[in-house]
Amino acid sequence: MMPRVTDTFQTYLRELRPSDLDGSAGLYRLREELTKRVNATISPQHVNAVLFKEIVVQ
Repeated sequence: MMPRVTDTFQTYLRELRPSDLDGSAGLYRLREELTKRVNATISPQHVNAVLFKEIVVQ
């Protein structure tokens, strides 16, 4: 299951621009979008939230 989740995340994250992550609202939108995508990938299982350990913007 994890390779599919990783692929889903990487595909989405490659489309983002640094300006998409500006401020706390940007991180909130990112967390919500990743939670939505992981739940779609692992359905019928469910996660409540995504935890960021580290964020690097290049």
